[in-house]
Amino acid sequence: MVQSSPPRGAGRSSSQGSSSSRSGSGSDEDEACVTVMRAELMRGHRPVVVSEVPVYVALRDRDGRLFEDKGNCKHVRYRWMRGPVIKPCFFHPHKMSQIRDVAKTYLCYCSKECFLRGWHNLPQHLWSAASEDDAADEPIAEWCEVAATRHYCPSQQDIDRPLRMDIIPLTKDGRDATPGMMSITTGTVIPTPKEARTRRMISNGGTFNAEWLSKQFKVMNWNVLADLYATESVYPYCEKWALSWNWRKHLILKELKSMAADIITLQEVQKDAFDDWFRPQLAEAGYEGIYQPKKREPIFHRGKYTTEGCATFYKTTRFKRVDKQTYDYDKLSAAEVRQLFPDAQSEEKALQRLSKGNVALAIVLEDQHIKVSHGSQSCGPNGGHAIAVVNTHILCDPGAADVKLWQGHLLLQSIRQQTGGSMPLLICGDFNSTPESAVYEYFRRGNVRSDHEDLRKDPVGLVKQLTLRHNTLMATAYETCTGREASFTNYTEDFKGTLDYIWFSPDTLSVLAISQVDDESQLTQETALPSSTRPSDHVSLVATFMFHDSPVEQEAGQQGGGRGLPSFLAGGGSQGGHGGYHMGGGHLATGTPTSSSGDGIYNMSNMHYTRDYAAQYL
Repeated sequence: MVQSSPPRGAGRSSSQGSSSSRSGSGSDEDEACVTVMRAELMRGHRPVVVSEVPVYVALRDRDGRLFEDKGNCKHVRYRWMRGPVIKPCFFHPHKMSQIRDVAKTYLCYCSKECFLRGWHNLPQHLWSAASEDDAADEPIAEWCEVAATRHYCPSQQDIDRPLRMDIIPLTKDGRDATPGMMSITTGTVIPTPKEARTRRMISNGGTFNAEWLSKQFKVMNWNVLADLYATESVYPYCEKWALSWNWRKHLILKELKSMAADIITLQEVQKDAFDDWFRPQLAEAGYEGIYQPKKREPIFHRGKYTTEGCATFYKTTRFKRVDKQTYDYDKLSAAEVRQLFPDAQSEEKALQRLSKGNVALAIVLEDQHIKVSHGSQSCGPNGGHAIAVVNTHILCDPGAADVKLWQGHLLLQSIRQQTGGSMPLLICGDFNSTPESAVYEYFRRGNVRSDHEDLRKDPVGLVKQLTLRHNTLMATAYETCTGREASFTNYTEDFKGTLDYIWFSPDTLSVLAISQVDDESQLTQETALPSSTRPSDHVSLVATFMFHDSPVEQEAGQQGGGRGLPSFLAGGGSQGGHGGYHMGGGHLATGTPTSSSGDGIYNMSNMHYTRDYAAQYL
């Protein structure tokens, strides 16, 4: 067994000698014009191929002024060096090896535990061959220069090798003031993430109609974990470099592209990440994006102020945006509270509890491929099917079930008022609510049981002021296809459960298939999420839909459907406040929802419009 010598001080600066200006010796001509005060990797210590290594360098001039150098200072030069190969651990490819077995398996390991596991348990066919030139594998070797610039993007030749950045101050006449040099040594370079893993699609039934291939559209929802929140204190089990945005952004993009969804709804997207990464990268793949930050004060993060919020993308070859609307829960709450609370003191307490800054982003899209076939179907300006896509991130505080329910109520109420209830609807997002929660029950049933656990805690009387009943028929893609929600959509050390959903209006849309969510054995490979292969603490959800071919029966006296779009942006009325379906029982042209208990839950297996579909075509 050989103890490897990985680069010391990875991610930290180290002074090579002392500056002559500090010792007080030497002439003015020999003194450096600047002093290197600080140099460090901004996040993690594992560089990624084709991604610039993020380094922070602070200098001080002779007048005592401190400043960050981004490459503009003429009194310092930079040098990037490439080190020897340090192979990854056999059992943990995302970790650098610390030990090399030179007697039996001839493999590298990250710890004594891995070494013993390999020595005692690894089958011989997995052993490596002994190196003919053992000296060539020694970590003590010469370093070679690869760049003389402030910024550096690792190449394929750098994989499994550490990098060293030398910051060398210069004298007045341009000579190196070597005693004042400072260096940063990184961990070994890792390749850009591989292509996203494939996920099996589960169809809703067993037969297949080839005509649906041209009519289907795919929807993807994902909370991508903002860099603001991806900290070592929250996710101590995750490797530091795997938490870095520099690594995670590649994995996220690969998964987004691999799913090839027509509509993508993302939560926890930072404004800078949207502008610098998501929008330009997805534009190359044919998407257009809309962004809405939360209504909160910007947070100072990595040298600048930023916010996070919801981003919705859609394929421009399939859909065209007709309208956009933002639902600001704080503003909606203020209007509602003024009507419901009797006195100023109660109103103030309610607003204080409700003001959380959460939002929903809603857009109306027109299908450029599929035209409406009946007058009762909502259509866009060019006669294509219209669909409202809502993207939301509800409050995450586990002790604020009353606020979550309030936000869910306001969302459904606002959508109903502004679409008239006749338009096909998708509500995607992170609802921070399990299938047992009052929020889920309210969406699914149209009401909440009076003895529900979430209704017991109502510190300022929010819930008792609400009329918790709606008549917007909603279902989730996963429960419709498999009879239950995904086992996990959020998987961390502290919480494991389902919080994310793709809700849809089953009276206007058919769900054809859903993407299988990873089982627990896969999610625990590196303790929990995020990990080196799964870049968020949430799992993405994917579902395939199709517009109904048959018209929907409208109840007498109800203003629904129509050929044109409802007033979406103007905040038009609720069309009398009634929809095509009431929780006591409405009727479909192709099937009748049933509810033996009268609780408003429709038996999806009896809704014959829910098409069967073959998974291999998705």
